Amino acid sequence: MQRLSKDELIELVIQLQRPDKTSRNSSKPPSTDKKEKRENSVLAGRTRHEPHNRRLADNPDEFRDHRPTHCELCGGAVSPAPTWS
Repeated sequence: MQRLSKDELIELVIQLQRPDKTSRNSSKPPSTDKKEKRENSVLAGRTRHEPHNRRLADNPDEFRDHRPTHCELCGGAVSPAPTWS
């Protein structure tokens, strides 16, 4: 830096103070913007919601097999699955 002239040094300082060009402050397309770090991104600040699953009973008193009786596409009968012993 000691080898720079006064004008070159002033230009360097001005250049360092100028913000980088992005799609928000220039005509550059958004695809050329640099990605933000994960902690600063919108997704990192989002809270996750609880899943909407059925809760299993603590002490079930009945078990049911739910099997299709007909094909949803053609309406044809569906035979029961073979039981292997």
